[in-house]
Amino acid sequence: MTEPILSLVRRTLVDVLDLDLAPDDIPETTSLFATTIGLDSLTLLQLITRLEKELSCEIDDEAVMTADLVDVASLVELVRGQLPDPADAASKAVTNTP
Repeated sequence: MTEPILSLVRRTLVDVLDLDLAPDDIPETTSLFATTIGLDSLTLLQLITRLEKELSCEIDDEAVMTADLVDVASLVELVRGQLPDPADAASKAVTNTP
C-alpha cells in the first residue's frame, strides 16, 4: 500500500503541473527539476499552496526555502514534517482522493 502523503503529493504534482503521467508512475526518486516533472519556483509555490489546501495545514515558507528539495521523496518529507498531526492529515489525504 502506498503511503497516503506520497499518493497525495504524486496526484498533486500531476494535477498542478498537468503531467502526462499516472501518479503511481512517478517514483519517489524522480528529480523535481528533471524534464519529467519540470518544477520551477512558480510551480513549486502552486504545488505547496494546493497541498496546504488539500491537507488543511500551513507549510512554513522558511521550511520550504531551506529544504533540500531534490526529488519526490524530499518533497514528501517536507510536507510530512510540517503536519501538526500526520495521522489526521493522512486521513484527509485519503478522503480527498478523487
